[in-house]
Amino acid sequence: MLKIGFCGDDCNYCPKYLATQSGDEERLKEVVVMWQMIGWPNPSDSPGDMTCHGCTTVNICGLGIRECVMEKGVENCGKCPDYPCERLSEIFENNEREAGICKANLREKDYKLFQQAFFSKKERLDKINKG
Repeated sequence: MLKIGFCGDDCNYCPKYLATQSGDEERLKEVVVMWQMIGWPNPSDSPGDMTCHGCTTVNICGLGIRECVMEKGVENCGKCPDYPCERLSEIFENNEREAGICKANLREKDYKLFQQAFFSKKERLDKINKG
């Protein structure tokens, strides 16, 4: 099942989402370490705090995208009449920098998941927008 986050992330490849959905506690522990290695914020060092059931289940988005999408009543940024907005353009630029950090710090297998989950969002949202 295709599951796209509000900002265009592909949950089907997200290590955090996949580990949560499969109930794999050991993988969630690895995800905590990955997030720490690349400097991404996480609520704590506890795997339980890293669980993810998708964007619709969180109250606050660190990127501010969830709130915007909900306010505009669209499924994701690609379906927004203002796509691409300034906020999203900044996220795309930041993704390029983050991709380099991930490539340098993660195992190749994990980097490929990150690439598909997080760093291909512009291409994914462009397709949705042209729909």
